[in-house]
Amino acid sequence: MCLGEVVQVVEVAPDGLVLARVGTRTLTISLLTLDGPVAPGDWVLAHSGFALARLSAAEALEARTLRDSVPAQLDRAPSDPSPFRPVPMEAAP
Repeated sequence: MCLGEVVQVVEVAPDGLVLARVGTRTLTISLLTLDGPVAPGDWVLAHSGFALARLSAAEALEARTLRDSVPAQLDRAPSDPSPFRPVPMEAAP
């Protein structure tokens, strides 16, 4: 499964591309799949080099916080209680 990245636009080029930052990396992202303009400081969801959606600052923060919490969830000890439990399948008739 592939996940998009929440990136912040740093610079808008005239050719439909933007430079965007995620952490310490700078990426070139195409705006081909977005309606409307973006400006430096805007947040977008990017996947495979394309901006898929524009995000508010609050949405970007929420998505980044959720994504950053995933590794901590994966590091839980097997004896820790988990809200995710396999559901036993009933025997087929």
